[in-house]
Amino acid sequence: MPNLVNMPVSRERMEKYQNRHLRQIEHAAKQHEGREMKSKNNMMRKEWLERQTNANYRNEYDRIRGELAHNKIPYKSQMQLMQRQKALQRLFSSSSV
Repeated sequence: MPNLVNMPVSRERMEKYQNRHLRQIEHAAKQHEGREMKSKNNMMRKEWLERQTNANYRNEYDRIRGELAHNKIPYKSQMQLMQRQKALQRLFSSSSV
């Protein structure tokens, strides 16, 4: 039985295996880059949504302040707006927004 370890290998066969190995490495690198991009995109989307939520709260707060500045709204609605304004102020003071 011949010793397969010491058998000579043709250049074509060696290049075939080297090319296969290179393709495997390139494929693994692309998968890794894809996973990194996916996590970066998720983080960016999360930041955008947080900024949008913050802007929405601030706009609501400004709108409530504007409505309270005018005395033409009913008293019951005015009390509800004042309560919501206090809730938003607490939210801003806790620095979560």
